[in-house]
Amino acid sequence: MKVDEAAMTAVIEYLSAFILFLMLVTAFLSLAQIRLGPNQPEIDLLESSAVLGVGLLTGSEGIHIPFVNGSKDNANSTSDWHLRSADELNDGILLPGLLQERGRLSELRVSALKNITEQNFRAGLGMPNEYSVRLMIRVETSTNSSRLGMLLFDDGTKRTNADQSVSVSRTMRMGAETVLISLEVHRGAGFTDRLEMHEIMIEPAGGGSEWFELYNPDQFATNLSGWGVVRLSGGVVAAQILLASGVAPGGTHILLTGNPAIQTDLGASVVIDLGPSGVLGSGGIDALAIDQGELILQFAEFNSALTYDILSFKWDASWNVVSDYSLQWQGGDLHNSTNWLAVQGGTPGAL
Repeated sequence: MKVDEAAMTAVIEYLSAFILFLMLVTAFLSLAQIRLGPNQPEIDLLESSAVLGVGLLTGSEGIHIPFVNGSKDNANSTSDWHLRSADELNDGILLPGLLQERGRLSELRVSALKNITEQNFRAGLGMPNEYSVRLMIRVETSTNSSRLGMLLFDDGTKRTNADQSVSVSRTMRMGAETVLISLEVHRGAGFTDRLEMHEIMIEPAGGGSEWFELYNPDQFATNLSGWGVVRLSGGVVAAQILLASGVAPGGTHILLTGNPAIQTDLGASVVIDLGPSGVLGSGGIDALAIDQGELILQFAEFNSALTYDILSFKWDASWNVVSDYSLQWQGGDLHNSTNWLAVQGGTPGAL
């Protein structure tokens, strides 16, 4: 075969010039201390976790393996994890896959995300304990114009609380709609669970049960283990309790009562008996005084001596508490009586 020496020379000159160009660019970037890509191990690990997390979330139906006496019960594992309760999902191993069929998400599985705590969601995607997440699922295209831009899920740790953060997104079909799934992975964000106090019955009528109602305003579930309630009288601790179980799905109420056997419940996801602790009373036991008192909601960090005061509610004689009337929070400062509405009989556990 006859070789065109002129052409070969031209190729060699071109490659030599290109290599020289790369050397000059590399030298410039080095002098300017500019790096191509993050090239930071911490960011690379976060990015890998986010990519893997989105892949697991959107690439399978998921699976739940329950525990029996602390051991995995593989015989009762199921891909229908979305049909199990929040308490069941909190006890076992969960991969929260959202896939219904190839390339399409399951609306039922997306709705069931409210039964998973952020901690279990993160662990199910194989992320380290020091990581936290934020998941957003939004309707991008739909034949129903009212659903455009609708957030089907948006919860988790905010990026502003984190030392480092990355985000990975993917667009998929769900039914006739297109949705955007965005997963943020953070490090160093800390504790983010919230509970709000919505209603309290200080003076029940006819020997009824004292009660108050908490609300989970987030979309991830809240594990109630580690939460506690303290009742103060005259500024001194009169009774307290540390909760050991219970999971409140996102957007649901928790009803705490002095006697569940006689307690009216209009739909709470969790009912907790505080009678034995003395925090609340019923019948002839009057734990909450009508003229003054204070309740403090706390959170004790797992395997730590740290305890956080999440909220406190304090009343006195100026509130004019009336028998058989609950107080419903209307928003604003909990310690301002004008932000509470008196409701005869109350609405314990109502959504």
